[in-house]
Amino acid sequence: MRKETKKLPITIFAIILSILLGIPSAMAVFYYTRPMDDASYDLSLLPEDGQEWEGNKGWTVYTDEAGNVTELSPDGAGGYLGVDHPGQTFYYSRTLTEELDSPTLQIGSVNQTFSIFIGDTLIYTDFPEQENRIGYLELTNLEWDRLETISVSLPPDYLGQTLTIAQSSPVYSEVQNDLVTVWPCNVKLYCGYAYESGLIASASQTMLPVAFLFALELLLLATFIRNASAGSISLQLPVLALAILFQIGSILAKADFTAKYIVTPSIDLVWICFHVSVGILLLFLALRAKQLRPLYLVCTALQWCATLLYLVVQTKKFVAYGDLYVFFIYLPQYVGFFVLFAALIGAFWLWEKGYRFFRHLAQTSLILTGAYVLFLITSVPLSSDYASSVFSRLGGELTGNAPNLSLRLIWNLVLVSSLAAIVLELFEQEAERRTELAVLSARNELALESYENLRQQSQEVMMIRHDTMKHYSLLRTMAKDTPERIESYLDELIGQVEAVRPVVSSKNQTLNILLNGKLNAAAEKGISTEIVRADAPEQLPLTDSELCCLIANILDNAISAASAPGTSEPYIKLDFHCKDQHFVFTCENSKLASDSTKKKTPTPEQGYGLKIMRQIMSRFGEHTLSIEESDTIYQVTVILPL
Repeated sequence: MRKETKKLPITIFAIILSILLGIPSAMAVFYYTRPMDDASYDLSLLPEDGQEWEGNKGWTVYTDEAGNVTELSPDGAGGYLGVDHPGQTFYYSRTLTEELDSPTLQIGSVNQTFSIFIGDTLIYTDFPEQENRIGYLELTNLEWDRLETISVSLPPDYLGQTLTIAQSSPVYSEVQNDLVTVWPCNVKLYCGYAYESGLIASASQTMLPVAFLFALELLLLATFIRNASAGSISLQLPVLALAILFQIGSILAKADFTAKYIVTPSIDLVWICFHVSVGILLLFLALRAKQLRPLYLVCTALQWCATLLYLVVQTKKFVAYGDLYVFFIYLPQYVGFFVLFAALIGAFWLWEKGYRFFRHLAQTSLILTGAYVLFLITSVPLSSDYASSVFSRLGGELTGNAPNLSLRLIWNLVLVSSLAAIVLELFEQEAERRTELAVLSARNELALESYENLRQQSQEVMMIRHDTMKHYSLLRTMAKDTPERIESYLDELIGQVEAVRPVVSSKNQTLNILLNGKLNAAAEKGISTEIVRADAPEQLPLTDSELCCLIANILDNAISAASAPGTSEPYIKLDFHCKDQHFVFTCENSKLASDSTKKKTPTPEQGYGLKIMRQIMSRFGEHTLSIEESDTIYQVTVILPL
């Protein structure tokens, strides 16, 4: 037990060290989820919708035909008039005075083509086969639309030089008052580091939760395979893994780069995957629940029905766009929120009924909710945009908006709490398995000691039996010749019989093994033992591990006290029997006298053993474990209701 007492400080040290190492690692991992501040300049001539034209912004828009330059006139709305004919290449240029690190030019192209110059140096062109000189370009529009903007890195010495962009114009250009109008594309100058940081942040925000969920999915599937190899099939684990899979799909479908890898259908994959994941999670909870399984199955059915209606409406083949369409679109959000809330309330009820999984789920949900609320409250004084956004959106949902944020919050809460409950349950099962192995090992050792005790007792009884006829003959002779010696001889024989090792033989085999093993250890230390009564039922309201810990600690403390140097007449007396539907176990032992100069101080092991005994007996009531002590006697009584 001395090793056990050292585990607590070692465990605390391990936890503190793990936290100290984990926090910097977490900060390093999540550091790149936040992009750098975007230092950029919008140099576009075309105003945004609803905005007024801001002027030329330093640009000069013109045509150039072999040096014949014609400046174009603005129409006040972002367009320019004065090209000679539709399809003519036109130019716009300005001096670059904006200082940026890693300067990058971004042009919002659709089907237009470009050649870009810094001074007279070409840095980009869509037509490398042409004579790429200002005034000699004949650019034509593409027959398709670009899916991405054009991004061009500027040279380090760009500052103070002239940027010139040559752009194609459509053959069928807009004509105003017999003048052809051309529209320069949007132009943005930004810091390349910030742009790259935004890409990294976007990828990190997507992949970190995906990687976390994927790791948990692998853990669930590995546990499922391990249980199957042990002969136990638990379909609950792959069901939860499937819910995680659809949640991963929902996260990936929302990423900016998803359309680059797969052809997205006309339906909303983000919400479809999300609603399916909610339905599967509810099915998992229904499989875990017993007393409330009908409630969870009803919640699961409601969610699946709402999801199927949502999927049908998304095809736009059966319901035209309108109020009914909008109703079915938002129906799964309302249903999902209320069924998840009902499932969470049911988890607290099942916690009260003693379900270990739902106890972990409810406790984790309370911790996560408290931590999130505390985070929001502490973020308000810091003028956090996130906190204000959360409160604003929640307020809007209370006034009639669809429960978008509320649904995702309660979904994350239930999912993370379910995963935590599964992981904690797996750890507890592993700890119980290891405890059972330790108890089995200790029981085997005690069984060997019990066998040795039985063997030695049998040998001692056989020796007394072998000499019985000799003792009778000698007593008969003494009765005739020396009757005064009979009393002392009988005392000697009685002492031999009392020295025979006692053996416990009750109906409870586990208790027999424990007691006989410990009695053998006591005999080896010269402690006399006595069994007053040995009556125990086959079944006791304790597991084998609890019974082993309880009895072993009682007898270990008794043996330690009785074998202390200076203890007069060391002994242990056991008395256990059934009375009034209770099992009563009493262990009495001698101890060192209180006034002895060699008084033995209680060891930490004894105190720790007493704590274990009290912990085991605590669920049976306050007075089921009693201790009585005098100067030379120590007695422990255990009362177990049957």
